[in-house]
Amino acid sequence: MGDIGSDIKQNLKYIRKKLKEKYGDETPARTFHAKSIGLVEAKLEVPDIRHKSDKNFRVGLFEKPGMYKAWIRFTNGSDNPNSADGKSGARGMAIKVLNVPGTSFLDKDQHGNTQDIILLTSRNFVPGTGGLSLNGVKVALGTLGEKIINFLEVVSVSTRGVLTFIKSPIKTPNILEEMYFSCTPYAFGDKQAIKWHVKPLKTITSLMPIEPVENFLRERLIRDLSKYAKEDVSFALYVQFQENPEKEPIDNSAVIWKTKFYRVATIHIPKQKLNTPERMEMDKKLTFSPGHASMEHRPLGTVNAVRRKVYEVLAKERLAH
Repeated sequence: MGDIGSDIKQNLKYIRKKLKEKYGDETPARTFHAKSIGLVEAKLEVPDIRHKSDKNFRVGLFEKPGMYKAWIRFTNGSDNPNSADGKSGARGMAIKVLNVPGTSFLDKDQHGNTQDIILLTSRNFVPGTGGLSLNGVKVALGTLGEKIINFLEVVSVSTRGVLTFIKSPIKTPNILEEMYFSCTPYAFGDKQAIKWHVKPLKTITSLMPIEPVENFLRERLIRDLSKYAKEDVSFALYVQFQENPEKEPIDNSAVIWKTKFYRVATIHIPKQKLNTPERMEMDKKLTFSPGHASMEHRPLGTVNAVRRKVYEVLAKERLAH
């Protein structure tokens, strides 16, 4: 295993260089998931959970029944803030639950005690370890030569994981009708590790437009959350427990866990207006990180360790502009 501090420094150095090449002295967009499909207000409802192993679920955010306010940012995974919605790619769902109980993890969120749950439409995340994180960044942001060299290096370490990941980009007709996965692990109390999963409860009805316009996903999101929408929108939140450290490794996000999912909460997205100047400004300034967490649900593994620090530093530099 490499030195995490060195991995973080190398990632930051390379990303800053690419941002400078792309934006010059202008305010940079986010490095990844630069295009927002929409920032929505939501609520997380924790029910009176009654699974067979009920005691295993009374942890942190889920210790007591309750309702929490939240924000959710839906995104295209591209580094291009003007990427077309009709292109294949990862889609993101970043949830920020507000006023969570317990002690905060290391990072301080601008909204106080929060739990960020960062999810993708992919079931795994490559590269699988923090030591390979720079290779992954170069595959995403680098020149053609850098992409090829670093792709081959990542493949040599985790062929199956990479092949699964490169099949994950999708064309989606509606981001409210997709499933999302955390890919990386988090604590569930002192002795358990989990991955997060979100599944739509909305009726799946949308079809891809024949000729999708550049922002059709945002237009559909606005339509589905308008006061004229026929159906309320909600998602089920699940946790997936680690049962075998070899089959469900903490420090290899390229490996897909195959253990059972347990539903722990419901996410409600009420009807609302998205195209207001205030909402768009908030979207620009809101930051998400694996480190925005309670100690009970703190991030685990070297990928999260690198992401946590890199996200924190880049967010501060972006907002400083």
